[in-house]
Amino acid sequence: MTNPSDPPVAVFAPSYALSLAKLVGFLAVVIALVWVIGTRDGPLLFAATLGLGLIFAHGLELQHEALHGILLRGETANRLAGSLLGAPMLASFTDTRVRHLHHHRHVGTPTDVFDRSCRDFTNRRAILLHIFDPARLPAFLHATFMLARGGCTGPFGAKSLARARTEHLTLAALAIGLIVIGGIFAPRLLVLGWLVPAFLIAPPLHFLMTAPEHLGRDPTSRDLTANTRSYRAPALWSYLVNYDNYHLEHHRYPALPFHRLPALHARRMGEHPGGSGYGAALGEVAAAIAACRRTG
Repeated sequence: MTNPSDPPVAVFAPSYALSLAKLVGFLAVVIALVWVIGTRDGPLLFAATLGLGLIFAHGLELQHEALHGILLRGETANRLAGSLLGAPMLASFTDTRVRHLHHHRHVGTPTDVFDRSCRDFTNRRAILLHIFDPARLPAFLHATFMLARGGCTGPFGAKSLARARTEHLTLAALAIGLIVIGGIFAPRLLVLGWLVPAFLIAPPLHFLMTAPEHLGRDPTSRDLTANTRSYRAPALWSYLVNYDNYHLEHHRYPALPFHRLPALHARRMGEHPGGSGYGAALGEVAAAIAACRRTG
């Protein structure tokens, strides 16, 4: 029997034109902000650096759609686009994809390797380390070293392991080249056009984007309505998170193009289309973190 809240089969068809527009918009904003950083001073320089951190975090949300193979047509196109979108924050495509799909299979179980738990929030230091994620670069270097030696740092198969190794080594070579060349010829662009936005500004912004997805819900339940959260948000925020604020719908239908998620949420809510907003979701996240501190 068909569930009345199920989306029609036709809406599962991706909109590649919309996806290309998203990619062009991402690249155009990055180029414009890097130009401002290289040519302007004062408040414009500060604003451009903050904006670049925001757009890098947004890139991870666009990469998310590529991880599910529905951003562009074909595996190769999604891999290339996803690699580009994750590159500023050293989020290689296949490694992220394997872990993320593992999360989809195991959400609500102790074997979920991709989601947060109370161990991330046991005290103030742990909270700050999790939100600002200073271990991102060392973790990338460690994973690259392990993969280069043929080691396995996640639930990989032979094909995905080989791809992850190639992507990590390529990304590491690009990062080293950028650091060397930028350090010599354009240190301001290197620091304010990449290092500060990607490793200081973007991580806490991305935490704010992703924390409401599961944090504060029941991590021991396999019921999506118990372990996953959807929330309403202003149009700009929904765009920045690529409509993943409707996260319950995404988990229920991971092959559904992300721009279709708001309509599916409205269809699911039926007579109660309002639902909770971003402020309420953050309140639940804060309460969950506080509870972890008390029990930690």
